[in-house]
Amino acid sequence: MRGERLVSMKNTTRAYLRPLAEHLISLSLIFGSYVFSGLRRLGAVGIFTLEVSSAFLQLLQVCVNAPEGSRLREPGFLRGLHRFAVVPAFLYCRFFVLPFVVWRSAAFESQQWLEQMEHVLVPGSALVLYAFFNGMLAAIFVLNVVFFRRLIFHPHLRRIFRRE
Repeated sequence: MRGERLVSMKNTTRAYLRPLAEHLISLSLIFGSYVFSGLRRLGAVGIFTLEVSSAFLQLLQVCVNAPEGSRLREPGFLRGLHRFAVVPAFLYCRFFVLPFVVWRSAAFESQQWLEQMEHVLVPGSALVLYAFFNGMLAAIFVLNVVFFRRLIFHPHLRRIFRRE
């Protein structure tokens, strides 16, 4: 029992702030996209995109935290998983689909929907909604850049790879 580590144990609570911020921003975007039915498609694509990437990240986390001597923790297996599955999925989902499909659609293709919302709500509400959704998507993109840097220079992976 002494040699075992908990899978999600982190040294400080600060390590949880970035993922928590991303989840809160994502939840507010998802909630807004379902409240305003014109954005449901974007919400569904956003959920799918983030979940595909997160599944690979969780798999990497499980492998990194696997018991010593486990096949899942072998440097060769981890290097292949990292280079050929996790990083490509992260790049495609978070740096292609999110900005070029979801964000582009929210920024440019939602103008007619925003005009309809302006007529239903108060004047100026379209600009507020536009700024809110695009601001939140920009925040998600910035967090993804931070996460990508961490993924590339992951300290636990570096330590495992040095043992090879």
